[in-house]
Amino acid sequence: MASVNHPFDPETLYELDQDGNIRLSNGNRVGIFNTQGQHLSGDIKEADPQMCVWVGNNPDPAGQLAPSRLAGRD
Repeated sequence: MASVNHPFDPETLYELDQDGNIRLSNGNRVGIFNTQGQHLSGDIKEADPQMCVWVGNNPDPAGQLAPSRLAGRD
């Protein structure tokens, strides 16, 4: 799954979970957010919405290698 530490708060890890939500963790604190940065659950109540969009926009590796839908259109 995609994950990255926040550049301004390196203690906070943003991870894409199996449900397609963003899991923030900082020590023992955890928060779950949707890909727009809206809080769903947990004790971390605020997230960087741009980081949530970035981590949540992680295409499937198989889809990255698929031929373009525009191929053959001239």
